[in-house]
Amino acid sequence: MTQFRLPRSPITSTAIVRMVAIGLGAVFLAFAVRFALEMPDVMPGNAAGILALVALGTILILGAIWIAI
Repeated sequence: MTQFRLPRSPITSTAIVRMVAIGLGAVFLAFAVRFALEMPDVMPGNAAGILALVALGTILILGAIWIAI
């Protein structure tokens, strides 16, 4: 019984997926820091946006670390 295996393309490589996840996570965290530095002191509604960017960036970076394990 032979197994059918698809040829592995470079795009599905674990290293490329990790680099993309780390890059996106770092960009989201940078956007959150930039947004926090530029926003006025009294803007409670935008705090949710900062929290979302930080959470998403952290999840992407931790996901990239988890892929490597």
